[in-house]
Amino acid sequence: MKRFSRTAILLAGLSLASGCAYVDGDIGNPIHRKFHWQSFVAGDDIAASCSSGNPDRVRLVYNAIWDKQVRIYEIDSIKRSLRVRVFGQGNLTDVKLTDPIAPWRADETKAQLDEAGYEQLAATLAESGAFGPPAVGLELPSHSYYWTAATCRQGKFTFTGWAYPSAAFDASRIPAALFALDPGRDGVVAPGPIPYDVMWEYRRKQGQVTDFTFKVGANGMVR
Repeated sequence: MKRFSRTAILLAGLSLASGCAYVDGDIGNPIHRKFHWQSFVAGDDIAASCSSGNPDRVRLVYNAIWDKQVRIYEIDSIKRSLRVRVFGQGNLTDVKLTDPIAPWRADETKAQLDEAGYEQLAATLAESGAFGPPAVGLELPSHSYYWTAATCRQGKFTFTGWAYPSAAFDASRIPAALFALDPGRDGVVAPGPIPYDVMWEYRRKQGQVTDFTFKVGANGMVR
């Protein structure tokens, strides 16, 4: 049976993503994700609806090397809940004829927050800079560890990030706060040194692996 690369399945045509604004839909579906990932992370949908009087919205993404693990955290300020979605290296043994993309679908869980827990989480986000000012100029390569935050707080939109290793990454209390609430916390891939991989570099140069970089701007993600 012919084998298809994970890159082709998951993010073929990432260059098209910048032209496909995320509005709604299942970002856990790898086909939907390949066209809308950049817009989703940038929070284009959050920015479009961010105005005074609308509910606060928070979307955080933890990239633990793109091909290894990505975790999405979305906080619902109305329902006081935390939605968690995780995707990563698919297991080809899980491929089914009825659902060939199943190995790359995101696993989803939810956690309910009480009022005190919600307020504490909001305070942690504020203290760690999730609501601004943004880390203008910060670059976030996919083959690395980083966090991003797209938020609408009291009618103000902010997109920012934290790259590993850095003092800002170490100082942020966001990872500990979210991992404590994450039902799948035992599976979190911790940040660490990325050893030089000759084969990965060769495949990158051949265009056989997914490799992209996001950049924080003054008013959102730089395109």
